Amino acid sequence: MTPLVLSVALVASPVVELEKKAAPARDKAIDFLKKQQKADGTWEGVVIATLADLEGGTTGLVALALLEAGVPPKDPAVAKAVEYLVKLEPKKTYVVSLQTRVLARVDAKAHANQLQANADWLVKNGIGWRVGDDGSPDGKLRGWSYPQNDIADGSNTHFAVLGLHAAAQAGAKVDGKVWAQVRELYSRTQIREGTWRYYGGGAGEGMPVSVSMTGAALVGLTLAARNEKTGKPDPAFDKGMAAYLAMFQFEAPKSTAHHLMVVAELGRLLGVTEFKSGAKARAWYREGVEKLVKEQKEDGSWAFGRLIDGTPVLATAFGLYFLGPPAGK
Repeated sequence: MTPLVLSVALVASPVVELEKKAAPARDKAIDFLKKQQKADGTWEGVVIATLADLEGGTTGLVALALLEAGVPPKDPAVAKAVEYLVKLEPKKTYVVSLQTRVLARVDAKAHANQLQANADWLVKNGIGWRVGDDGSPDGKLRGWSYPQNDIADGSNTHFAVLGLHAAAQAGAKVDGKVWAQVRELYSRTQIREGTWRYYGGGAGEGMPVSVSMTGAALVGLTLAARNEKTGKPDPAFDKGMAAYLAMFQFEAPKSTAHHLMVVAELGRLLGVTEFKSGAKARAWYREGVEKLVKEQKEDGSWAFGRLIDGTPVLATAFGLYFLGPPAGK
């Protein structure tokens, strides 16, 4: 073996070894989710769809996770889910965001009109600004929430920003002021030590800081910079990354499953398998794979706690999203 080949082999070896662990877990999770799909192409459950009025949310999440894990758009499970998702009327931020992300990945051209309509809906439902007929917002963005609720929260805001980014990447028109406002929102709501809470501003006073909302804010700052084409996130990003690494763990009080998704989103946006700040570093992908392999149940599912985390379909979709595509794809 020549020195060059030996060097490449040594560099590639950790990736290959990690994929050997991830691949079986990924395949088992995909198989589990496909077996749970209903005859109508959905994965809807009573609690999420009916009680929380988030019809379509579970199906959107599972379809997105399957696509993220490398399942092709023409796969029967994905195609059937899309048939259902395209018929949904926009009602809730979470669902509109997930629907947007799925349709943008499946066929952005075929769904161009719906992607534009979803982008317009998300902008219109931002709290704190007024949107003109040209789609340009004026005023100060406070974030997103559930329609008819005027208190924004970090989770709805995170999903809205991801939905807007997916739509914009697919060719939908999103006014440039939106991204400037998103960046300013995250900068303004960052608290002194560099973290974020579930609620920003006065509504969040007294609330504990949140590892998942801190990660979500870093995602938002990264997307704002990318869409503003500044090439560099707001200064709040570096301070936030330092704080994020200081508190980093996968477990989150509201939802460990959701935080797994946030971690993966941030890592893939940055194009890294390790988060770094100063002398601190966390190998987010390796650590996450090891956690998921260890905790995966025999049927391929995961459950990380209670509520959403204890719902096998939802928890497994989040876990599968984290695992993502096979190495090299």
